[in-house]
Amino acid sequence: MGSRGFSPSALFANGEKGVWYDPSNLSSMKQFDGVTPSTPGDSVGVIEDQSGNGIHMIQTVEAKCPILRLSGDGLYYLDFDGVDDGMRTTSNLPFGSNSVQEMSTFAAVRKDAAGALQNVMELSNNLGSTDGVFRLFYTAGNLWRSVHKGDASNTLQSAVITDNPNKIVMASVASISAPSHLLRIDGSLVNSNTDSLGNGPYTDQLLSIGSRAGGTSSRLSGRIYGIIVRGKVSTAEEIANVEKYLAAKSGVTLS
Repeated sequence: MGSRGFSPSALFANGEKGVWYDPSNLSSMKQFDGVTPSTPGDSVGVIEDQSGNGIHMIQTVEAKCPILRLSGDGLYYLDFDGVDDGMRTTSNLPFGSNSVQEMSTFAAVRKDAAGALQNVMELSNNLGSTDGVFRLFYTAGNLWRSVHKGDASNTLQSAVITDNPNKIVMASVASISAPSHLLRIDGSLVNSNTDSLGNGPYTDQLLSIGSRAGGTSSRLSGRIYGIIVRGKVSTAEEIANVEKYLAAKSGVTLS
């Protein structure tokens, strides 16, 4: 079955923990005051969570807010400047307090700079010093990389990226308790393993997008068209449906 009629809300229908941010849903995009709707060209200080879990994304410094844009082909995205932009959730994602051992993370993203470390999303301020977390990012060595971690890191990455800009739909799915980790880009499997992630669960942490720690480092120079985080291993059909959904939002052609 394809993604016709599919909405990411179905991923949270049974009370799954997580978040869903969609720049094309203009009613969920607010300016720095948190009240005034953002239109293309406006800064975005608040992104309302569409998952039903009520964990919104914010930036508390106006100059660090990304800009909502509308491309010539009718696609909405958040434009991160690579200098100081970044956003972070209003509260911790409650994975540890709900004993969540599984994770599905999805992003439609474009990077506009090469040879620079750039975060797509990260659960925690710094994965290296925190257990029960994940990170999706672009490396200074020009690779897309996924890291999931109980108390031991499990890393997957793409081949070297030779084109710039580079726009992708990224899917990263992992389990701590039944060790597994897969990374897909543009609908194709890049790599997978069943190596240990150590001990779980995923922990209660803030989620940042477009940077580390809400704008402090690893800043994305590029675009985010959509973000979905779900505290469950998604089925092959669910993964395919999300990929098709995000491909339509970002103009990516899936393999």
